[in-house]
Amino acid sequence: MTTQEQREYLTAGLVPVDCHGCPTRVLVRKSSAEQTSVQWTGHPAASCPEFAARVAAGELSARIEGCPKLRASIEHAVAEGLIEVRDG
Repeated sequence: MTTQEQREYLTAGLVPVDCHGCPTRVLVRKSSAEQTSVQWTGHPAASCPEFAARVAAGELSARIEGCPKLRASIEHAVAEGLIEVRDG
């Protein structure tokens, strides 16, 4: 696989989603109703208050499952048809 093919494989179908609770913007792909891929465009604790508070309390950002407000924003984008669910 060429570098270009790898890049396309990793980024194809990613859609920008803005959190309704903070200035966070992520890239999202839904391969199925159950599977959601989220690519952060920066360090989560730098823009997301939920991540920032938990990192400040000593948690590792890589171990934080996610933010409820961001999850709701992604679900809203899916419901509005802004994100295509590939198997659905």
